[in-house]
Amino acid sequence: MDFRIGMMAIAMVVTSLTLAPTLMMNQSAEANHYCTDYKGKSNSWVEGCKAGWYDHDHCWGYSPGSGDYAKGYAVGWDKGSCR
Repeated sequence: MDFRIGMMAIAMVVTSLTLAPTLMMNQSAEANHYCTDYKGKSNSWVEGCKAGWYDHDHCWGYSPGSGDYAKGYAVGWDKGSCR
């Protein structure tokens, strides 16, 4: 019985580690499309949006900078989520 539980735990860990990079790449692609789909925004705004989303997804601190970058960062931060 304990052997089965141990094997199940190992299988879950291996599956989680296998899927984690794929899920992270999907989030990055989603952020890229979301941020670049805003019409009339500067490159600085778009980069800030991507950075804010990335930082929040990776549970990093809020660090917006200034100007258009900061405005985009705030939008991206709102879309991200620390899990």
